[in-house]
Amino acid sequence: MSSLKRGNFAADRCAVEGNAAEHLFDAPDETPVAADEPEPRERPELAGPSADDPLKLYVRQIGDGRLLTKAEERELARRKDEGDEEAKRRLIECNLRLVMSITRNYTRADVPLLDLIQEGNLGLIRAVEKFDYKLGFKLSTYATWWIKQSVSRALAEQGRTIRLPVHVADQVRKVTKTRRLLGQKLNRDPSLDEIALEIGITPERVQELLDLVQDSVSLDTPIGDGDSSVADLIPDTSADHPEIETAERARSTELLNALAKLQPRQRRVIIERFGLDGVRPRTLEEVGTNLGITRERVRQLEARALRELRAIAPALELYLRT
Repeated sequence: MSSLKRGNFAADRCAVEGNAAEHLFDAPDETPVAADEPEPRERPELAGPSADDPLKLYVRQIGDGRLLTKAEERELARRKDEGDEEAKRRLIECNLRLVMSITRNYTRADVPLLDLIQEGNLGLIRAVEKFDYKLGFKLSTYATWWIKQSVSRALAEQGRTIRLPVHVADQVRKVTKTRRLLGQKLNRDPSLDEIALEIGITPERVQELLDLVQDSVSLDTPIGDGDSSVADLIPDTSADHPEIETAERARSTELLNALAKLQPRQRRVIIERFGLDGVRPRTLEEVGTNLGITRERVRQLEARALRELRAIAPALELYLRT
């Protein structure tokens, strides 16, 4: 799921043609300079200690540039649809900062941040390839879902210190998630019997599944600032089925179409309240500050927008909350 965000900055230089992802971390050949600007001086500090830090170098490389205007983005997207590889490259470069802003929320996972950024960039490339500017939303709106999906899959595949068979990983995911949800409901740690009853397996099997992961990493370890945990990132085999992935993408597109029918202020409230822009969901107070309105007015706008979304597509509210 996704939305628009300020984190779109142009990278200095980054070839993303053919095997695009392999070149996302190449150092720039040169820094673009506008015709009316003086030639920039070399940055001697790059030869210092910071040059040994790949992450700092990467941040420096993508940190220079300006936001694309909506008109510029639409024009590049139109050219991309006509097969213009340079336009596609520019769209990717101008959204690399969005990948950075999203992957920062996953830095507590046991995977190097730079690896996650590269995985997120793969999602961004895929989003650019499928982006339809005619829907009226910014690319960052559409790309966030693809970036999060790529990062989450990378965490699930790389972040665990042990490997489990797929069917066992499914069971572990179910047990740990059930334990967490029951704990929230009961305000205490649930017993093995309670977990087993909820899932429909024996208490002994619950214990066996918990023992499998106990020594590797706590599956209740929070990921980022939200309510997600490592357990949520153990891959679900259903995600390997193309028809399920297709349904997810269709639902994301359905959400974008539904949001387009809301009033601009209602749309902005939903985007910020549910974190559709790649940032954590904002509180009523934070949204109110951003829009210059009261907390109560934000609550009213959110309630009205959700009612309209229910009328347009009843399943969308559940999709927003998951």
